[in-house]
Amino acid sequence: MTHRPRINRPESFLLQTLVLLAACAVVASPALGQFGKNRIQYRQFGEWKIYHSPHFDVHYYEDEAPLLEKTVSFAESAYDELSREFDFQIQDPTPLIVYRTHSAFLQNNIILNGVPEGAVAFAVPSRFRMVLPLDLPDPDLLALIKHELTHIFQYHILFRGKLVGGLRGGPPQWFMEGMASYYGDDESPSEKKFIRDAVVNDEIPSVLMQGGGYFAYRFGHAVFDFIEERWGRETIVDLLYEVRNTLGANIGRAIERVFRMDVEDFDSEFRRWLRKKYLTELVQTGEPGDFGKPFRLEPGVRGQELSPVASPSGDLVAALSTDKGEVDVSLFDANKRRRIRVLTRGFDKKIEQFVISSTAQPGSDLAFSPDGNYIAAFGRRESYNSLVLIDVINGGIHRIIDMEVEQARAPAWHPDGGSIVFSGNLNGRFDLFSIDLDTFEITNVTDDEIYETAPAFSPDGKWLAYTAWVGEHTHLFRLDTSDPSKRYALTTGEHNNKEAVFSRDGKRIYFTSDRSGADNIYGLDLENRQITQYTNAVTSCDRPTVLPLPEGGERLVYNGYWKRAHDLYMTDVDEPIAPPEPSDFEGVEPVVTAELPKFEPAIEVTLDEANVGKYGGFKFFLEDATTFAGLSTNNIFVGRVLLSFSDYLGDRRILTNVAAVDSFSDFDVIYADLSRRWQWTARASDQRFFAVLGDPFTGQIVDRAEVYRLTSLEGNLIYPLSLKRRFEFGLSFQLREFNFNAFVFDSAGNAVQIIEPRDDTIPEISAAFVSDTALFSPWGAIGGHRVRIGGSWAPDLDDSGTLESRLFVDARKYIPVTRRSNWAFRLVAVEADGNFPLPSYIGGLDTLRGFDFRQFGGTRTFFANIEFRFPLIDQLALPGLRFQGIRGVFFLDVGAAYFPDVDNGFNFFDSENGRLDGGVASFGYGFTIRFLGFNLNFDFAKQWDFEQSLTGFESAFWIGTRF
Repeated sequence: MTHRPRINRPESFLLQTLVLLAACAVVASPALGQFGKNRIQYRQFGEWKIYHSPHFDVHYYEDEAPLLEKTVSFAESAYDELSREFDFQIQDPTPLIVYRTHSAFLQNNIILNGVPEGAVAFAVPSRFRMVLPLDLPDPDLLALIKHELTHIFQYHILFRGKLVGGLRGGPPQWFMEGMASYYGDDESPSEKKFIRDAVVNDEIPSVLMQGGGYFAYRFGHAVFDFIEERWGRETIVDLLYEVRNTLGANIGRAIERVFRMDVEDFDSEFRRWLRKKYLTELVQTGEPGDFGKPFRLEPGVRGQELSPVASPSGDLVAALSTDKGEVDVSLFDANKRRRIRVLTRGFDKKIEQFVISSTAQPGSDLAFSPDGNYIAAFGRRESYNSLVLIDVINGGIHRIIDMEVEQARAPAWHPDGGSIVFSGNLNGRFDLFSIDLDTFEITNVTDDEIYETAPAFSPDGKWLAYTAWVGEHTHLFRLDTSDPSKRYALTTGEHNNKEAVFSRDGKRIYFTSDRSGADNIYGLDLENRQITQYTNAVTSCDRPTVLPLPEGGERLVYNGYWKRAHDLYMTDVDEPIAPPEPSDFEGVEPVVTAELPKFEPAIEVTLDEANVGKYGGFKFFLEDATTFAGLSTNNIFVGRVLLSFSDYLGDRRILTNVAAVDSFSDFDVIYADLSRRWQWTARASDQRFFAVLGDPFTGQIVDRAEVYRLTSLEGNLIYPLSLKRRFEFGLSFQLREFNFNAFVFDSAGNAVQIIEPRDDTIPEISAAFVSDTALFSPWGAIGGHRVRIGGSWAPDLDDSGTLESRLFVDARKYIPVTRRSNWAFRLVAVEADGNFPLPSYIGGLDTLRGFDFRQFGGTRTFFANIEFRFPLIDQLALPGLRFQGIRGVFFLDVGAAYFPDVDNGFNFFDSENGRLDGGVASFGYGFTIRFLGFNLNFDFAKQWDFEQSLTGFESAFWIGTRF
């Protein structure tokens, strides 16, 4: 005989009402949990001001005042150039919001979800704002301003200056970002490696491509280069206007109209142009593997290996690697060219992630200690980059040294082992700094106006080579460590030279140069000043490191880019690809850095104090809007309008939610102040809930009756302890109206009333602790944990005592098995007490699969889930449809819900018979399909009592993200 668990639940005629109540009550929320990393204001910017230039309203704070004149000059120069390119004048000044450093820029609240670490700047169509940091070399800063200002021109032209156009979406990413890169003129030879690689490996997509990530920037830039050469530069603007005039910003239709050819023909012509441009170079050059032997990971594994550094003994090479799903430090056997160990693997680190330099940032991200026992790197930790010393022998992090120098990167260990030199930003200038590893004292080594990075010591420690921006290019210098004021230029010319490292005997430097049109490895003899070339790849070879050989001599290990991956290669220095050539610079006399060529914009502005105004932080504008309207199966009108208002800095926000269900209307208004570390919100809401009900005694149908109303005023304080942990405190004043009866039946079959018509006027206090270390992939959480623990208390103002107290916990843990599979665990528990405790409900969706939605209710509720998640099919193409990211899951669900006052003899497990009693459980399998941006979930579950199955497999479909 099949045994079914005994559990209190409402009868079916009240199920709709209780489900509705559960949806509106706070008690149902913990299962959904409110998690997420924190937005923290580590610094106070002080008073913001606005400088009104002819075409910009530059928002800045006092620390940026010394950089204001340069900023305005660069911005006006960019506007003058782009307005002529587009033959278009922007009527109102463009808000330009600037931050002194990139780490300060990351604190902006304009993008609420947080700016990705790799993002350099952004522009948004709401109020046409540009947001960027100022700590870049001058040529790069002007290019960045032109890039973002191009977006502003695009928004004005495409959307005719209307926010609603921007909210609807627009052309593909390659069109928007490629055009911004094209007019920004921000593509260096280093960045062209991505399009070169795609061409020579026959991986050029169609212009109908959607998405594309960083490759879209390079692909789009190449498309506009092609259009300029074939049809003229002015045709690009014609295409922009045609995209505006095409329904849905259809890029294919716009191309057909402007160029009078099918998209397929355009793609073919574009590919032919690219092949003609780059395939001939491949014949004359080669791929990175033609000049060195590659390093390998484990069989069948491929990732990105970056910033190699050789150990002093020459038997090991360390590099940053990404094949484990995050940035790790890996160790390679130099002789076998195989990885032997990952030194830092683990999801819950003491740092957010290791600093990994972009293609445009010269220098290595790692440095070996002279004894070979430690590796120096920089890791993102809260608001700054911290120096991280990694234990080579035992693995893991040996020491973390926090510092106030911003954007610290590119470490170089002094040969005596006592200090590390690195590049960083202090007081708005990028210099080289030295940190004493015993006292942690930091010294500014270069202390000048030149942007310097990528330091490297000579073997005897007498010289320090580095990369500096001179005019529009990067060049190599070296300074005398005994007198840092004595600096010598090592390269000149109209190309970029960077990333110098000394040879084993200190008589030669190896470096990266784009003099061949692409980044490749060269050597400079410091005695006879001859230059030797060691690689000649069509894509790129860069970031060289010297590998000492036991018998004397040396080899070079370098990064090469091929087939969309950065790999490590090793080459012999006694096998250059061409005979040495004389250098074009002597480099004997010290240079005066103040006399080096400076970068000058086309327009130089002199500031006028009369144009400085105060920033008014309480001026709000509409930032986003979402609407929904529909008709239910009961012919009930349902509508909702979501509006988001913000000030220009995003520090203060107003969120409104106005809804209508038939004749019932709701509103919910939230004000949030995010300008300080202590964040606070104020909320006012009025929500009404109705149901189609049947009277259990008369059978009469009560149509569309209001069953519950909640009106509240609420204030919350949020204090982030770190990026991953925070405290939340709340105080609310609530008016509650219950307009129905609800019953459950005890074990004897007697009806017990749990909710009766009544009105409450209650204050309530609440508190919660949140910890979120979860790491995500495109398909969901794969590592770390998410925990929310909290409670609330409300006094009974009528009968004294406690009206309701509530405790809850929502804990989740994710354990990776492979790069694409993982275990997921969840425990949710709620306990409610008091004179009038509201029940919480579980069942259905991904809480208890195989049961009805919110089938079980009680004032004591818990459920637990165990899941194993794995990939099934990456893409499934059907005629007219394409499904992506099809993943599978095996699961086990366990839970229980009961009313202790009704069933004081509740027993979760029957130990005598070895099966569940009051508890319920299910097991099964499912799969998720990613379609049109939604996760479509199909689950198949059997009810189970730990002894036998109670049902066959029951199917369920739901839309949403698995926990």
